[in-house]
Amino acid sequence: MVEALNEYIIALYNLHKAQYALVVVTLMAVVGTSVGLTTEVILRLLGIRGEK
Repeated sequence: MVEALNEYIIALYNLHKAQYALVVVTLMAVVGTSVGLTTEVILRLLGIRGEK
């Protein structure tokens, strides 16, 4: 599965650079959001809460 995704991204880069850029930006946003939410859940489980 990961290899197929890599091949898709390589083909997209070679054929459509604008679409490649949109895919990369979207993936980075999704990864950043998931890391932030995961960190927040872990910290709340440990009893650490951020100030609001």
